[in-house]
Amino acid sequence: MTIENMNRPESDEELDRILKKAYDYACKSDYPKALEICEWLIQDKSTEIAGYRERAAVREHMRDFDGAICDLQRVVSDSPIESADFYGLGLLQLGQGLTIEATASFTKAIELGDEAGFEYYTKGSLLFRAEAYLKQCDYENAIRDCSALPAGYNTYMGGASGMRSRENILDEANAALKSKQR
Repeated sequence: MTIENMNRPESDEELDRILKKAYDYACKSDYPKALEICEWLIQDKSTEIAGYRERAAVREHMRDFDGAICDLQRVVSDSPIESADFYGLGLLQLGQGLTIEATASFTKAIELGDEAGFEYYTKGSLLFRAEAYLKQCDYENAIRDCSALPAGYNTYMGGASGMRSRENILDEANAALKSKQR
């Protein structure tokens, strides 16, 4: 499939097929074709946001994390209504050591989820935001976020962090506070 043979999508299903094709190319490391499809989508106002989202995913696959962050920042500035976009942006920012920015993105993901009554990203956002607070030495906020999570809640965090749990972060934050008080 080349863009010369493609018609502009007229339904969500058609758009999904095009997005899947771009991602399939990325999974095969055929980044030029994947990016070409994304650029083609970005050129049309009706598919622009989907194109930026997909290009962010392709760039992340390419390990171009700064490019992926830029694309998701464009998405949230043009269409700031999806908690998933802020969650994904927060993950990328945290992975790049941009803890203050990640904190803001996770906060927005939580707020949007609360407003929509959609809590899919809430627990993950709380745990990742707690990790970001911990890295900022903001132990009280790290403890507050972890306290809102159920016991045993954990997830994998990229980089050196590995698997992290509510209890790991609570223990580290409480120990740091005790050390700070001495």
